[in-house]
Amino acid sequence: MGALQKLFSAHGAHYLEQFGETMPATHRKVMAAMVACRTPQAGALWCGCSSCGQPHLLPRSCGNRHCPTCQGRKAFEWLQHQLERALPTHHFMLTFTVPESLRAFLRSNQRLGYEALFAASAGAIRALAGEPRFKLGDQPGFFGVLHTWGRTLQYHPHIHYVVPGGALSTEDRQWHAASPGFFLPVHALSTIYRAKFREAIERAGRLAEIPDAGGRSPGT
Repeated sequence: MGALQKLFSAHGAHYLEQFGETMPATHRKVMAAMVACRTPQAGALWCGCSSCGQPHLLPRSCGNRHCPTCQGRKAFEWLQHQLERALPTHHFMLTFTVPESLRAFLRSNQRLGYEALFAASAGAIRALAGEPRFKLGDQPGFFGVLHTWGRTLQYHPHIHYVVPGGALSTEDRQWHAASPGFFLPVHALSTIYRAKFREAIERAGRLAEIPDAGGRSPGT
């Protein structure tokens, strides 16, 4: 039994009593699937072994894409695929997050909020990398992964980007390498990111719902 399955099994019912009515239906579905995963509740399969000829009883998995037990192999295969695609250069990890004052809004508006986080953070990387003063190129490559929880399982949405140390330029069609110890200035990246996130929420007509919208915004 995995750590999350143990947690949901021990405390899930009490949590649902308190917050079940305000939780997205998809979250309740994930919890139920993971609690039942590979237990008698999920059933079992009789499989015959072609080598020994003996039948074996195998517990059914939930197959949910959020279940660490079911998706462990797929996660490993995905990682191997990303490593094979990696460019022969140094890499950076950039993390974009949001302050605590924005978390309630994002949790209640996940599609809008997560789309805004991805668009704003990716747009910020592209915009700043293309500035001539950094002598990179206007076509940086990267991929990002959304995490919605922190180490202590508190709701804390943030995106990790893996970025090759350089970028292609559409002007000379060449690769321009960044210094191994520096990719882009964090303060400037944060400023662009905050502005783009604010613009995305404002375009959706939801800016007034964010506490202190004129003050703290997402950061890196």
